[in-house]
Amino acid sequence: MTVQDKEANLLNGNDAPTRLKEEAQRFQVRWETLPDHYYVKGQRRQIGFVIVLAGTHEAGVEHPEPGCEHCRNVRRALRAIAQWIIPKERRDSSYDITPYDQAIHRPEVTLQIGIRHRSGFDREVDACEVRCLREMTQRLRELGVRETNRDTA
Repeated sequence: MTVQDKEANLLNGNDAPTRLKEEAQRFQVRWETLPDHYYVKGQRRQIGFVIVLAGTHEAGVEHPEPGCEHCRNVRRALRAIAQWIIPKERRDSSYDITPYDQAIHRPEVTLQIGIRHRSGFDREVDACEVRCLREMTQRLRELGVRETNRDTA
């Protein structure tokens, strides 16, 4: 288990929804859903979805260097939220949380969750991925996380 996983797990206790709501508000967390495409035999195919979580430093925080303490705090909160929204039971879909990237991403810190088939990664999206996406985005809404899209962001 990585350090980020251990830190994120601290937020996922019995009062997780309350604590995660506070973190979502503190870091102004937003989310966006993108299709995940792959080329199969020369044809572009949607094989899953990507949920992009994004948060910003607290007001008044300077951003002096890559991987600063404030970035790590935002990333820890995003990872805890990601771990909380991912379905816990085994399904035909799998979920992949991107590793921590310490580069500066002004003005926000991001984390991506891939939703794809557990086997046959190049298979087209089916009802399982759609169901998982719907459940995960509903849990984000329960935390008060705002949805954004490229047209309005």
